[in-house]
Amino acid sequence: MNLRLGPTPSLATALLAPSRQQISPPEDASVRHFETKWAEERWIREAMSGWCNPRTTPASPDQDIFISRALSRRDLIRRRLTEGFIFHGGEVGGRHRAPFREAGLRSEGSHVLRRIVQITPRVSKMQVSRSKDLMSGTDAKLLGLDEPWIGLNREVRSAFRLDLDHSFPSWDALRFELEQLPLPCLPHVVVGFEDENGVVERPHAIYLLPYNSGVWFSDDPRCRKNIMSLWRAVHAGITKSLLPLGADPGALSNPGRIKNPLSPFWSFRTWNETTFPNLSTWAEWVDTGTNRDTMIRESAAALAGSSRNASNLLFSLFQTWSYQTLRDLNQAQDPAYMQAVERKDSDAIAEILFRTLVGRASAESDKPKQAQAILYRVTTYAADHWDANRCSRDASRDRGACADEVDGITGTSARQVHGARYAAALRKSRSAALIQEAIVSAKAAGEPVTKSAIARRTGLSRPTVHAGWPVGV
Repeated sequence: MNLRLGPTPSLATALLAPSRQQISPPEDASVRHFETKWAEERWIREAMSGWCNPRTTPASPDQDIFISRALSRRDLIRRRLTEGFIFHGGEVGGRHRAPFREAGLRSEGSHVLRRIVQITPRVSKMQVSRSKDLMSGTDAKLLGLDEPWIGLNREVRSAFRLDLDHSFPSWDALRFELEQLPLPCLPHVVVGFEDENGVVERPHAIYLLPYNSGVWFSDDPRCRKNIMSLWRAVHAGITKSLLPLGADPGALSNPGRIKNPLSPFWSFRTWNETTFPNLSTWAEWVDTGTNRDTMIRESAAALAGSSRNASNLLFSLFQTWSYQTLRDLNQAQDPAYMQAVERKDSDAIAEILFRTLVGRASAESDKPKQAQAILYRVTTYAADHWDANRCSRDASRDRGACADEVDGITGTSARQVHGARYAAALRKSRSAALIQEAIVSAKAAGEPVTKSAIARRTGLSRPTVHAGWPVGV
């Protein structure tokens, strides 16, 4: 063992290392903070790489399999670092890929790609896949980061993923379209499949929050629900801004699964390595009061290229078919459907729905491709909102929240009107409580108590905050 310890490298040394000269001059303090931390941790890893804890007792026969597995994993990592990534050909994500080799690690040349490494979870919680449908674990983070699909950290969310369902003639064409949007910056990284003609198919655009500014998502009582709501509202608002480029609102239900820009299977572009807006800045640029159902309908119309009225008619019809099909599958205990429900795999449920209904939907319209585009959106939406447990309950029971209050009211319309008023009053009450809580928190933190500031803290729209503003504040 040759262990040489010395002073940790300075920030200037880390940023000017030959492998990192492609980084643009940092303009954001979080970039400098992250790069300093990254350089220190890398130095520690390299310094400790030759050290191992000496064994005081011989290994037992039961431990041999684990030792063998660890040695094999170490050899794979060594070969990956020295020989590069080698693919011998085969199917990846439903597409045949020819053999190829890529040297080095992509994260060596980009601050943004190193951030992607940082916001993926530890190996024990890491999820990777070579197809869009089913994710699995890995036993080495370095090897897992070669896979085409990965899951980001779900507990601390530091990125917004936008799934663009269009194909673009080139990377330059995609960048031009993104530059026309009223957003504070370009995506930090865009990743997708580039064919032999340079066409970029269904890319993912990823926006990063500043380093150490991720939002904590948890059931822990210390976790701030208003900040979680604001994160979701900003994500929906960015999605709405990107609807003209084919942004899929259905992807909001699974924000952590991304096409991995670190994977040699994809092409990527990093168009922004210096500007990282925080959550409050994003809330000033996008509509945080976006309605997801409306977005789904608008997206279906845009994807189909049809008028909004025609699209809405097909959307409503296909939605009825989808939920009826799900009820039928649930009642019949269809094996593929039950496996998807057990895995909580909404993508698999959507695929089952689409395969079941695509022939019927195509025959419903004189423009089959448009009908299929709308069906794609509907099945994604239905799968994301499907609750198999509720479908299995006793349908004879009245579980309405205001069942006692509508007792004696005759007529479905009259009961629905009363229920709508009850729901509106309940939402108003909850919003008022949320606003009051945010005002108290803002005062305690010494922050300005304005309607715009409270709207950003709660994730509510400013008109809602204005309507629920307490008297005397």
